[in-house]
Amino acid sequence: MFRSQSLTPFLAVALVAMALVAHAQVDILPPEILAKLDSANERPMALAPDGEPLRFRTGTERWEEAMPPGIVDVDRDGTKDYIVLILADSDSGRRALLARVWGDTPDAFGPTVFYVIIEDDDGVSEWAGNPRLPPLVRPKP
Repeated sequence: MFRSQSLTPFLAVALVAMALVAHAQVDILPPEILAKLDSANERPMALAPDGEPLRFRTGTERWEEAMPPGIVDVDRDGTKDYIVLILADSDSGRRALLARVWGDTPDAFGPTVFYVIIEDDDGVSEWAGNPRLPPLVRPKP
């Protein structure tokens, strides 16, 4: 288990915000974490063919799910838009939040649109993408 529990209220705030917003962008980070996102720790979003950030395959951490994922329906049309994952590395104490597009088939996800890695002291070590999730435009069947 990871050392800091600050990600638990962090996800709770994010999920409450997601539930309250309709037809707008959804901020998936609380203001105190958003304030720590600056250009010095921003990275380019490099993705593997399956949409996972390469950073999570090439880094030294061993990421595991820290809690059940959150599902986001930004425009509240009944269609799942994004999945938000909270990961942890028990050796370093780092935590990560990833937002990926909800896939079109079961157990499949689209590309990652945002990630942030948070140190054990709650500092942001790196991030990529946009922490504000817009509604997705999907073709009607």
